[in-house]
Amino acid sequence: MKRLFFIIAALFMILQVAPAFAQQQNPDEEKSPEELAIEMAESLEKDLNLDATQMFLVDSIFRHNYVAMVDDINNMRKMGVQDPRNYKAVSDQWTEKNLAALKKVLREQQYIRYLKMIGKGKEYKKDKDGNYVLKKKKKS
Repeated sequence: MKRLFFIIAALFMILQVAPAFAQQQNPDEEKSPEELAIEMAESLEKDLNLDATQMFLVDSIFRHNYVAMVDDINNMRKMGVQDPRNYKAVSDQWTEKNLAALKKVLREQQYIRYLKMIGKGKEYKKDKDGNYVLKKKKKS
């Protein structure tokens, strides 16, 4: 009986401590859209070797678009929208807006590298010089 009581008490303690531990381990869940935009811009600054002007513009684009996307999603939640396809459509819409804005700011190779990073640049490959070029279509 004492053993059973000890096991139940131990499980209760684990269940009480686990959520607090998970919150400490995963602080990303509580970041605002602005903070996420800043992190993304800083990551791109390193990965794409952005100059100061590009960094300013990329940061501005992400801050505006991430906040607007979150606002759109929150408005959908308030209206009671439950279909995940609607949320995906909003996300896709803002991704396209990001791409259109970034295309104006980034140099061609930077833009292609960004496309590759987000999984959209499948039509490009690196040539022997390390630059991205369009893949040649195979003859059927």
